[in-house]
Order: sequence, then C-alpha cells, then structure tokens
Amino acid sequence: MPSCVHVGCCGWSYLNEKEFHELYNSGRRHSKLQAYAKLFDTVEINSTFYKLPRLSTAEKWRKEVDEINPGFEFSVKAYKGITHLHRFQKKESVDSYRALKDICGALSARVILFQSPASFNPSQANIETIGEFFYKIDRKGIVPVWEARGKWYDDIGLIEKVCHGSKLVHCVDPFRNDPVAFGKEKIAYFRLHGFGKPTMYHYSFSADELRLLSKKISSLPDELEDIYVLFNNDSCYANALAFKNVDG
Repeated sequence: MPSCVHVGCCGWSYLNEKEFHELYNSGRRHSKLQAYAKLFDTVEINSTFYKLPRLSTAEKWRKEVDEINPGFEFSVKAYKGITHLHRFQKKESVDSYRALKDICGALSARVILFQSPASFNPSQANIETIGEFFYKIDRKGIVPVWEARGKWYDDIGLIEKVCHGSKLVHCVDPFRNDPVAFGKEKIAYFRLHGFGKPTMYHYSFSADELRLLSKKISSLPDELEDIYVLFNNDSCYANALAFKNVDG
C-alpha cells in the first residue's frame, strides 16, 4: 500500500483494553490515546462535533502522542454549531470556527471535516451560504473537507461545483460514492460507516471488502499526496488494523 495512505479511526475512546491489552501492559502504563498511537498514525476527533475541548486538553493530547509517535496526525470534525445549528451562517459560525482553528493549532492538525446534515439541502441559497462561509474564514494552515449528506447526491455535479468553488476536499464513504474533488492539497478523505442494522455503524468489514477498498485506493489519481482512510463503525479498530495488513 502506498506510503501516503494514512489509516485510522474516528476516535480512540472505545479502544478495547482487553483486546489490545499488550499495549497497556508493556512497560509503563500508557493512556488510551497513547495505546492508539502505537497502532495508527492518524485519528479523526469526533468529540469536537459535540463540544470543543479546552486548549490545554488539546495540548495534552498532542504531548501524549508525541511521546509515542511524533509523526502522528490529528484531523478534527467541525463543531455542530457551525454545520448543524447555525448551518454555516451568522457570526456564531465564524466565531466557532476561530475557536476550532485554535484547537487545530494546539494539535498540529491541518484537516477539518465539515459534515453538513441531510436537512441542509442543495438549494441555491445553501450553495451561496457555503461559499460565503469559506470565503470569510481564515484558512491558513487548514485543509477544509466537506462530507455532504442527503439529496446532494441526486446531482453529483452540485457537490463538484461547491467543492471547486470553495476549494474543498470532497469526503466520501468509498463503498457508496466516488470523490469528485481533492483540493489544491491533493488529498482524498474517506470515512467508512458500514451497512449494519439497526444502524449503519453496527458492522464489520470482511476481508473481501477490505481488499476491494485497497483496489479503490489504487485506482485514485497518481498525483494525490495523501489519502486518509478513517473507519467509523463498531469494529473500527480491528478493521483498520486488518486493512493496514491487507494483501490486495
């Protein structure tokens, strides 16, 4: 697998101590984040969607992973106040973004995932709203990634229009859609949710599915510089580890 592929999960808090007990009992005691950083080189922080941590907490997380893996990379899911409550509008959205950017600075994180809700439909007004938001904010050092949901996929051209117009990376679940924009940074950003019931997250990817994922990645444009593969399902840690060792 190419060296530019970064494999991880959407969060570290559910890492099972019993399943990965050797990481907790090899020498001195490690935090759960440090145990995670022994397994993977990247993580998407999902908790920032619900509440932004203190700056000191973000600094602590950075320090913890630096002790284990200095090259470790955080990405951050945008606070719901931006995407769901104020829906990219009003001063509150920009203020929340500024606070989020400060968190990214403490984490040495460059990627922010903006996930719009399915209720944020592909109207002309919403297209203009997104454009205005990403024009206003300070993007220096930040790669904005957009995960559209809902009726946007009735016309993939609209997603492409928004991404190119606002210089966004298009985030997809590669088992559901193909990406249409990689940004000037030339990155692909995949979030894998699964197909389970009662929710899509109640799922474990098979060996055949992981091999198919590897083939999908191999078919991406050669000029891409970084490919992020983040598992966001109940078996995310085991699936991500298996994918790191997939034989193609």
